[in-house]
Amino acid sequence: MSVLASVEFKRIVFEEWALVIVIVSFALVGLIFLIGSVRALLLPKGEREHLANLPLEGDKTSEPPTQDSTSPPKQP
Repeated sequence: MSVLASVEFKRIVFEEWALVIVIVSFALVGLIFLIGSVRALLLPKGEREHLANLPLEGDKTSEPPTQDSTSPPKQP
């Protein structure tokens, strides 16, 4: 059975152009990561500190969001 399976997979032919898609995709993701990293490194110090101190959702030190009258009450 294993000999038959290895023979069947030899019929799969990978085209050369398919490798171009993989390389372009990898380069695009790398470029996006590089641009994001450079933008983060070039932020002014004041803005970095402001972004670092933003409250997180569900943070105990921040005030809970106000509930508007159109949304149903939360059930425990």
